[in-house]
Amino acid sequence: MDEILHCIVVDDDHDEVKALSTLISDHEGLILQKSFTDPLLALAEILQQNEVINIAFLDINMPLLSGLELAKRIQGKVNFIVFVTAFQEYSLRAFEVNALQYLIKPIMKINLIDVINQLRLYQCKNAKPMGNLADDGIYILAGVKGQYLRIEIASIILFSAEKNQVHIFTETGDYIANAGISKVMADLKNDQRFMRIHKSHIIRLNAVKNVSANLVYLHKDYMAPISPQYRTTFFNYIQQRILKNRS
Repeated sequence: MDEILHCIVVDDDHDEVKALSTLISDHEGLILQKSFTDPLLALAEILQQNEVINIAFLDINMPLLSGLELAKRIQGKVNFIVFVTAFQEYSLRAFEVNALQYLIKPIMKINLIDVINQLRLYQCKNAKPMGNLADDGIYILAGVKGQYLRIEIASIILFSAEKNQVHIFTETGDYIANAGISKVMADLKNDQRFMRIHKSHIIRLNAVKNVSANLVYLHKDYMAPISPQYRTTFFNYIQQRILKNRS
């Protein structure tokens, strides 16, 4: 039997929330955890809670805080983002925040079923099952003997090795761990969010902003070089995700 997926809905339109909530409630594999019409309230509650949210259905075009901005702020708290929009052009921007799927309004039951099936397929291919992401963190020595600092893996932008240390650059700060880059790679072996692009650098793929021939530009203005050893694998990944016109 498939794992029950816990969902939230965020949309400033009450009627849209009601319609999607009904479709979720009618799906035997889904549980509606909560719905919101205020994205700021949704953000506050999501960041405070400890329960796993498997899927967040987010409207893109909302006042005060767009679905795209909300998605960036709740990374690490939600396993999958599904954008819900009435505008086809917004669907392309969904990939900026690593959303795997999107739904175009008005949402039909069959479209929701297709999206859930695609997410489950991705879940099966991913070596890390959803349940293991409840504590999506790593620990490093905090500089005081016997004390450790927890870092959200989803917030890590870049690992950069220097001698026997690894600099960890995150969305909120920079840290140093007494470990080699090989140890980091071993720990991240089954985590498809990260890729090694240089003997000294591992990047979070959904933190990429731009790519040139020899450099990757990341969130927070970080950069990392691409070495010949890892160029083919990285650019194959890019090629698979280039949007092309249908013939």
